[in-house]
Amino acid sequence: MLTEEQKKELDKDISAIVDERVQKQVEERLSKEIIKRFSPGEAAVKVVMTPEEKIVTDKLGGFKSAGHFYSDVIKAEKVGESETLRNWSNAVHKTAGYMEEGDLSQGGYVVPIQVRDGIIEKSLEASIVRGRATPQPMGSNRLEIPADVDADHSSNYFGGITIYRPGEGGQKTATNPVVGKIALQLHKLVGLCHVTDELLEDASIALEPWLTRKFGQAIAFVEDDDFLNGNGVNMATGMFNAANPSLITVTAETGQGAATIVAENIAKMWARLYSAGQANAVFVANIETFPQLFGMALAVGTGGIPIWMPAGGLAGRPYESLMGRPLIYSEKMQALGTAGDIGLVDMSQYVVGDRGGLNMASSIHLKFDYDMTSFRFVLRYDGQPTWLSALTPKRGSATLSPFVVLSSTRT
Repeated sequence: MLTEEQKKELDKDISAIVDERVQKQVEERLSKEIIKRFSPGEAAVKVVMTPEEKIVTDKLGGFKSAGHFYSDVIKAEKVGESETLRNWSNAVHKTAGYMEEGDLSQGGYVVPIQVRDGIIEKSLEASIVRGRATPQPMGSNRLEIPADVDADHSSNYFGGITIYRPGEGGQKTATNPVVGKIALQLHKLVGLCHVTDELLEDASIALEPWLTRKFGQAIAFVEDDDFLNGNGVNMATGMFNAANPSLITVTAETGQGAATIVAENIAKMWARLYSAGQANAVFVANIETFPQLFGMALAVGTGGIPIWMPAGGLAGRPYESLMGRPLIYSEKMQALGTAGDIGLVDMSQYVVGDRGGLNMASSIHLKFDYDMTSFRFVLRYDGQPTWLSALTPKRGSATLSPFVVLSSTRT
């Protein structure tokens, strides 16, 4: 006999099983009548199934879900068999012949199907830029940020400051820096999904948080792609897009084959990165570039030596860095042989603006006459390089920048 305490605990377990909406709705029940036509011209014959036959052919044995079955079995000890459990039991015992679960027509149908609580999920590639860029919360649709103009160190600094050495009694000359501005203008990424009320009630998973995860990942993916490649038209200006006024494109080597990357490319990209950004810089590349990186070599006499192959060759784990900086592979980067298939960037020199992050709202009114609930996802965002141009250094003619890519001209 169960104690009162045990009975209370059992009641709680039963309630949890009954109330939990974790079972998927199965296929609609078979029609009450099965229509057979024996041959053209003959009248249709209606074959009516017995109640027991209906239960045997029902994948869930007449139960609404696996939870319904388990609940009725537990309750039977206390309050007796429910009508559904009694009908199922009678149908099982009335089925003639040798029965086994492996043969659906000989008993397998009467075993309620287990419905797994959850869904096998896949994830999109994680965001690269947002966590490394300079964040800028926005309280309105547009924000203008003052920014230094610092394009040429050969004659001055910050657009106009001149430092000089006057002689004794010489007159001082006033100079001043020049200030420009960066404008962040909120753009919008949206997603919309309609879900039937039946699916919301009967799904084996909590649909709303699952939809929020899926749409959130998809919107974050598109946003990150814009930060890398956006052209600035109704979207962010990407750091590797030609619309970036400070982007530097490194010329390929003479005679370099199409769709190739050689060690000299990497060295020259590094040489064009402004020196203060070396500690923060990362390489970002399409995975198609990996075989090219793996096969890089430096010429030594008439031969060459591999320079990026780990100890142990193919047995070793591939390197995850170049020039001592992290190497991130991303499907958002351009295909091998296209400008932007590999880039070198200091993302702290890129500003990301948003207003409140991802917003999710639901409504039963939009599709009310269809018995559907609508879910809407909105992100308002922008991203801009903080450099208004590449920098001409104090000495040397090659410009420097936080944003460097390899040219697509490789022939």
